[in-house]
Amino acid sequence: MSILLSLHNIFTGEKRMTKHRAQHSSAVRPSDILKFDAFVAAVYLPHVKLRKRSWQVDERIARQRLSPAFGARRLDGIRRGEVENWLHDLAAQGLSPATCNRNLAVFKSVCSLAMLHGVLPAGQSPCAGVSAFKIHFQRERCLNLAEARRLMRALERSSRPEAAAIRLLLLTGARKSEILKARWENVRLDQRLLTVPLSKSGKPRHILLSDEAVAVIRSLPRAPGCPWLFPGHAPGKPLSDIFLFWRTLRRGLGLADMRIHDLRHSFASFLVNAGHSLYEVQKLLGHSDPRTTMRYAHLGQASLLSATQNVSDFLTPDSGRTSEGREGQNGESGREENAPMPSRGTRPAIRRRHMRARPPYRAVRRHEPQGRQDREKQKKMR
Repeated sequence: MSILLSLHNIFTGEKRMTKHRAQHSSAVRPSDILKFDAFVAAVYLPHVKLRKRSWQVDERIARQRLSPAFGARRLDGIRRGEVENWLHDLAAQGLSPATCNRNLAVFKSVCSLAMLHGVLPAGQSPCAGVSAFKIHFQRERCLNLAEARRLMRALERSSRPEAAAIRLLLLTGARKSEILKARWENVRLDQRLLTVPLSKSGKPRHILLSDEAVAVIRSLPRAPGCPWLFPGHAPGKPLSDIFLFWRTLRRGLGLADMRIHDLRHSFASFLVNAGHSLYEVQKLLGHSDPRTTMRYAHLGQASLLSATQNVSDFLTPDSGRTSEGREGQNGESGREENAPMPSRGTRPAIRRRHMRARPPYRAVRRHEPQGRQDREKQKKMR
């Protein structure tokens, strides 16, 4: 009896699986997958979910920018001119060139995957030949010392959790997602560490906490049963958006052009201006590629002016200005101010390759040939 029951369960399970497969396969017909929205939902989004951590950005762009213009269209019916007009319409709506280029990049990715799956003929992407906008201005905005101190004082006066989160951003140079999604279980105040289990590089990273950062974390209320340092408005969710608070704050401080991510730029700028190496900046920011750190290694105008003044003071010692960097890097002082300059006929001893003294010529005494073979060799040499 038990054997018959087992066979019945197996047969019933196979029938259910067959029915589920039939329903799933009939949900997306081959003719429907040729349309943009159907292809994105059935093929593109499952593809990027397995390969991109920021797949939500692609989903949002496809839903908000691409679907209204091309959602009901067949992919093989979209023409290059339509894509160019769509791109220029986005720019006319006020989107920045960088945002327009990101939208175009998602469109190109969809078309590339469609060609890979045979939905589009090879080499016939409607995005082929559509050029992205040129970005002529590399935005570099960092807080100066006065602005940073004014911002910190305003944040200290606020009891909002957004204010504490922004203080940690400026004190640690961390990314916004790393602070807003921080968990209490990843905080080690005794070791002055905040661990990010999965950073942008795909590896865990450790954020070092200064005394002020530790004080900010200690001041946060810890709700029972809530794992987040900054709980959100929805139950069980972290704080997701601090833009509204930041926009009001920056306008009141006269920092309307500052973005949240510019706090990370400012942290790196303060490190470089304080004399720290790019290696230290790279480790503190969590960059896996040193070339990325070069983007954050901004030297402030005051530091550049000081470096220029050092050269000027070195070349013109009689101008009355003094330079702190007059002494050499190895602790050896430079030439004394009253030391006489070398006269015209006196040439400094400069070591050059072509001026190296050659060793004295030594006459090599040839040995007299001792036998017949030696005499023949001597004749050949002559």
